[in-house]
Amino acid sequence: MGVRIEYFGSGALLGSLHHVQKLRPRSTAVLLCNPFGEEAVRAHRIYRVLAMQLERAGYAALRFDYASTGDSLGPSEDASVERWLADIGAAADWLLQASGATRVVLVGLRLGGSLALLAAARGILRPRHVVLWDPVVDGRAYLHELVTAHHAYMRAELGDAWRPTAVTRADGTPIAALGTPISAALAAELGAIDLATSPPGERMTVITTRMPPELAALRDRWTPPATKWLEMTETAAWNSDAALNAMTVPMNIVQAVVARIEETCP
Repeated sequence: MGVRIEYFGSGALLGSLHHVQKLRPRSTAVLLCNPFGEEAVRAHRIYRVLAMQLERAGYAALRFDYASTGDSLGPSEDASVERWLADIGAAADWLLQASGATRVVLVGLRLGGSLALLAAARGILRPRHVVLWDPVVDGRAYLHELVTAHHAYMRAELGDAWRPTAVTRADGTPIAALGTPISAALAAELGAIDLATSPPGERMTVITTRMPPELAALRDRWTPPATKWLEMTETAAWNSDAALNAMTVPMNIVQAVVARIEETCP
């Protein structure tokens, strides 16, 4: 197996391209779209394992950091949903060029799934298939979730000594969440995300480990055969402190993602 790590997209984005060590690789490549903030950190090992499994199955795969996140260039205050959507387009172009594939599948966990779908809906690229894993459906609810998670973590660490001062703005949006700064402009963009107003992709898979009301409402609208729903509630909890320390990877979901891609893009 081989991994090619380099900057692309005018030298601003860092990507890890998993090459296929076969004489006849698949004609489809897979782009993995990161979640946001602490979830991106916790998903790093999952994406690495998933990329390796895709590589073994004959698919080139690209992991990358959006601008102003991770190891890509740009100050955190310049982070922008609009820029991240453009980054997905640039990453797909580079992946196809570098791998020689002719089609691309998008896979996104949490906010990464939302961004993947938005990029496709806006015509930034035309993916063969989109796989959404517990996507963020309602941006305002997501911001509230970030605030709640931040408060819970700080109280667990500092107890009664912690005071929730300077954590949110007057409108309730977070200034930062678990060490990731969130500018007012980024908070506004995140809050505007609403997958209920976005058309589903022509070929899409939604993997769920939980079913909040906003996702259940989408299930009633995004129906087969265009959308396949996989409910996988019995899975390892990757997004927890215990899972992070144990480097937990939910292999049943990893295998399900690879199987769906093999089914739709043989």
